Amino acid sequence: MSTHHTPTKPSSRDTGGPIHEWFSLTYCNYQVLPRTLMQSMPIEWQERMVACLNEMQDAFQHVPQAEVYDVHAATEHIVNEMTDAELEQAGIEADWYRGEHPLPWLSADELDEWRAKRKTDAPRYYRDGQELDPGERVLIPAVDPVPHYNRGRTYIEPYAGTSE
Repeated sequence: MSTHHTPTKPSSRDTGGPIHEWFSLTYCNYQVLPRTLMQSMPIEWQERMVACLNEMQDAFQHVPQAEVYDVHAATEHIVNEMTDAELEQAGIEADWYRGEHPLPWLSADELDEWRAKRKTDAPRYYRDGQELDPGERVLIPAVDPVPHYNRGRTYIEPYAGTSE
């Protein structure tokens, strides 16, 4: 039995090529490109980019696609590593008492005792009535650090480093 393996040439249907590798280990389904930075690139680069975008658009004109997308800058957080303020900003409730709520007439001492008896080691997390996995990644809206393109007037000098 031979153990020699001959590498196969990638097919035209190979989805594990350079784009897949460029996305690396992320689970991203889309690549968002800042217009301000793209229009700040040299004209030759812009021409190549537009040619590639047009080629892809032509190749998939038969595939139904969304009319528009709503993209916002955000920061990514792991649910069980978030602060109380971050949880609140993301609309997530941490339930330390498994759905139980103290009676409203308990004194401060009784409330402390109630909490001590019922508090769990780790909360369950909920958003919009749905339980979240504690290790799930969620987004919190953030200010976009890239300036708005301002009808084509915003220019950012590209880094002039060399590629060696």
